[in-house]
Amino acid sequence: MMILKYKRIFLTISTITILLVIGAISFFGFNFSVDFKGGSIYEIQYQENTPLLSEVKDIVKESGLGVSSVQMIGDDSFLIKTPELKDENKIQLEQNLTFDQQYQFIEKQSKTIGPAISSELARKSLFAILFVSIAIVFFIAYTFGRVSKPVSSFKFGIVAVIALIHDILIPTGIFVTLGYFFVSYQIDVLFVTAILAILGFSVNDTIVVFDRIRENLAKALEKKEKVSGDNFEKIVGKSLNQTIVRSVNTSLTTLIILLFLFFIGSEATKSFSLVLIIGVLAGTYSSIFIASPLLVYIEKYQKEKIVKAKKVARREDDGTIDPSDITI
Repeated sequence: MMILKYKRIFLTISTITILLVIGAISFFGFNFSVDFKGGSIYEIQYQENTPLLSEVKDIVKESGLGVSSVQMIGDDSFLIKTPELKDENKIQLEQNLTFDQQYQFIEKQSKTIGPAISSELARKSLFAILFVSIAIVFFIAYTFGRVSKPVSSFKFGIVAVIALIHDILIPTGIFVTLGYFFVSYQIDVLFVTAILAILGFSVNDTIVVFDRIRENLAKALEKKEKVSGDNFEKIVGKSLNQTIVRSVNTSLTTLIILLFLFFIGSEATKSFSLVLIIGVLAGTYSSIFIASPLLVYIEKYQKEKIVKAKKVARREDDGTIDPSDITI
């Protein structure tokens, strides 16, 4: 299959992309929202006339409150996240938001998140992502328990997690870069929710391919066919051919919905849908161009290791062992 024939090129592209993404994250850093660094959350609802989102953003920016986030909720409400608001700052902000009495609003909620709460939320979010990743490894290892030749079920799980790391790093890196240069995107709870959704979608796509590989391996073993070396690569290629249309169609269907949500949906869900769009694209790529080729490389590495071990054993028996054949 063409994908496996040029697997080195696809894996090289992915490696370069990951390195660029890690570099972007390291250089630009995360623009954490109030959810993770503490601050104030202020929600208001205008009564009759409602200003534009851009007007409210300008007012908040001119108020000198530091890095803030403004989201429009529905047709007449705004959610404003700022560093901790002192009483005098809040009074001044409220006066500015009336636009010289042109617009009147009511306060729907006003609360402050302390550093302790935000730190705990950050730890729980990180734990959720790590827990899901580890659970995926053991789930695949258990589900693929009957697959022991030529690649163990546990290694199927490891490959799936490598693909998942690719799937969450790429949207994170692009999100951070966009937030630094263009839009005031922030890492918040909604972002973490999107990442968890990407994990679920991507592993589902990968498991579909892996499950077909498992079925084809089982059929080959029943027929007492060889399942290692070139034959293993042929089985993986056949499995990809059988599932690639399904993977692409599923992703396209999901992308259509997400694109509608991004372009037609409310301002509050734009960043969420953008992360999902990038994640779905990355997940589709990884399940086809990363996960399966990695399985082929693992099988090839295992075979070379076994051949080398047998070669060393033979030379030990003959008393003609070559030091270059010993791997330390």
